[in-house]
Amino acid sequence: MKSQVALVLALFFVVGAYASFLPDWTGFYTVFGIGFGLSLVVPAIWRLGPKRWVYLLATVIAIFACFYVKFRTPQPQTDDISKYAPLSNVIVRGQVVEAPSLTRSDRAKFLLEVKEINPSGKLNIKDPKEQNPNAATTDKKFVATSGKLYVTVPLIEVTGLRTGQAIELSGRLYLPSHADNFGAFDFKAYLARQGVFAGLSGRLLIMQGDAPSFGEWWFVSRIVRAHVMGAGVPEGSLLSSLVLGSRAVDLPSDLKDAFIQAGLAAVLAASGFQVTLVLGAAIALTRNRSLKTQFAIGSFCLLAYLLLTGASPSILRAVVMGFGSLIGLVVQRRSRPVIGLLITAVLLLLYQPLWIWDLGFQFSFLATFGLLTTSRSISERLEWLPPTIAELLSIPIAAYIWTLPLQLFVFGKLSPYSLIANVFTTPLVSISTYGGIVSGLLGIIFVPIGAAIAWLLYPLLHWTIDIAQWINTLPNANTSVGAINIWQMFVAYALLIAIWLVPWFAKMQRWTIAFVLACVVLFVPNAIAQTNTFQVTLPAFNDVPIMLIKNQNQTILINSGDKQFASFTLQPFLQKLGINRLDWAIATDTQPNVSDGWNALISSSVPIAQFRDISLGVTPKPYQNLQQALASAKTPLASLKAGETLTINNQVEVQLLNQSPDVLKIKIGELSWLLLASSDPKAQQAIAAKKELLPQLSANILWWTGGQIDPAILQAISPKIAIASATSVVEEMVNQLYEAKIRVFWTGRDGAIQWSPDKEFLTLRDQQDTRSPI
Repeated sequence: MKSQVALVLALFFVVGAYASFLPDWTGFYTVFGIGFGLSLVVPAIWRLGPKRWVYLLATVIAIFACFYVKFRTPQPQTDDISKYAPLSNVIVRGQVVEAPSLTRSDRAKFLLEVKEINPSGKLNIKDPKEQNPNAATTDKKFVATSGKLYVTVPLIEVTGLRTGQAIELSGRLYLPSHADNFGAFDFKAYLARQGVFAGLSGRLLIMQGDAPSFGEWWFVSRIVRAHVMGAGVPEGSLLSSLVLGSRAVDLPSDLKDAFIQAGLAAVLAASGFQVTLVLGAAIALTRNRSLKTQFAIGSFCLLAYLLLTGASPSILRAVVMGFGSLIGLVVQRRSRPVIGLLITAVLLLLYQPLWIWDLGFQFSFLATFGLLTTSRSISERLEWLPPTIAELLSIPIAAYIWTLPLQLFVFGKLSPYSLIANVFTTPLVSISTYGGIVSGLLGIIFVPIGAAIAWLLYPLLHWTIDIAQWINTLPNANTSVGAINIWQMFVAYALLIAIWLVPWFAKMQRWTIAFVLACVVLFVPNAIAQTNTFQVTLPAFNDVPIMLIKNQNQTILINSGDKQFASFTLQPFLQKLGINRLDWAIATDTQPNVSDGWNALISSSVPIAQFRDISLGVTPKPYQNLQQALASAKTPLASLKAGETLTINNQVEVQLLNQSPDVLKIKIGELSWLLLASSDPKAQQAIAAKKELLPQLSANILWWTGGQIDPAILQAISPKIAIASATSVVEEMVNQLYEAKIRVFWTGRDGAIQWSPDKEFLTLRDQQDTRSPI
């Protein structure tokens, strides 16, 4: 009974913490209603379970958790440095609080605790020639401030930079922005959860005083040197990541992406697996010693490993549970791992409540929960296999089952070969991790000795990389099924918990029915919705007109943006919509900022069935590479001619009304859209001069890039709605549209824009206004 009470109280605390995202008092009323309702219903059904008072107490705890998370949510102080932003040139002084790491754009990033700021960005130095670049400035314009900055600087500037180093830094101060596109990464919310409300794009960094001569970084650097010296790159970097986690080591981006796509992301994250190895080795080496000695050495190893890897949520969870196991060893009592896991979650959330939104925290706990509750049942149902093989399969299957609903909710995709990849790599990773720990310990003493051990591990590491890359070449290695709704995720987890807790599901047939029902809840609603989806999305990307049309199981993309936009914004959005291929791709311009993203989509295994462009003259090199890639994939490529109509289906048509300057008319359902790709006055004069063209310009929606439009053209279009794919719109043009009672949207102000027949127009900013800041 005590275990059941602890289970209920811990679960309600976690639920209350999650309810904190609801605005105002909604979280309080939601938690109170759920708790009070369960206190009336559950005791009447589950007579052997906790009494009614337990659920009432749990409700009070959930309400406390809800308000506690809100109370601990960081807010900028009155003297926070974000109050000065934006400024094009400032100088700040502070202390590095997070070791530098590498961004995907090959710049260094770190967090800086700010002490002083010079808002003018100028130094009071009489003679610039007398300035010593290695000395601190003596400018009297510095004022005291507080807060943390997210800093990016050229990689060369952070040479020798360590945590705790005092620095002076000049650059551009800015306020992080919310996501501009549906489903995109919200950089502002991510930084706010860390108490960071401003960023600085640095140009020049000057170290002040002596750098720290010793710290955990000294051990980490020697371990990494030993691994890389012995196994080379990228195998040595992978070995360091297996031992210390990817947060402590800068893995090459392509290697990290390969492991993530193959469903092997957990391999790169230091978590319970590595902690188990460290603790197991400590206990094995001290098995002939007293229990107090085992506890002391085990505790030392856990704390040392925590110090080396950093206090990430997954490591802290594993270390806390490791201490629980050590305590159970000393007091000679059998531990209850599930209760221990939930209590660990509560303790960590009391320490840092905002980890409730950390995906690493969520996936780590769900995977561990699955191992504790489900792996043994799966192993028993695989009794027809040898015990070793059955256990090897049951662990990744259990983790996969319990993390799948969250994975579908967040990313909208699954890795069909993840189980195979984990089964093949687990022996290699286990041996490599053990060897990497030994190599690292020896490397701390003498780097060449550690490197010799790492050299012996090279074949295993190389095979692990080969397996990950081979998995990604298999058909449908990454299948996008579309992001599920939150109710689907909750229902799926409720069914999984029922399979674990309710004795009625113990029989194989009933267990199978519940599991199949969970799969139906996860996949069937999305499959039905996708067949009926009719939606137009205009992503926000500078002044580039981009349109994604999804109708009748067909997907049409007009322009792709540049490579970075396609990789980090467009492709994740396609995944969340469940789009695995583009039926039609249309490029209105061959310039890299408009069309370079096509190469990124093709290289990311997003096939294109038909490609059309509007190209004249010499094409840039990236576009020539695209043409070669399309030819290699045997994708039909043709150019639209003036007056040609491309019929996609009975709901969507694309017509090129004019070429150079390009004018595109798109029929979507009952609406007609007119794209004016150029706002150049000479181009518009050329259009206005074609009297036979003007009557064809009439459309319901004007879609342009934010510049001034010739009055004759605007009168010919006579739109009801105007949408600018632009960061800003000419003020005179906005006033002209408002005077004509034309509804105006633009992506620079409203973010991405969506249209559907039932909801008409929805902007990202409208959607964000209904959400919690976190």
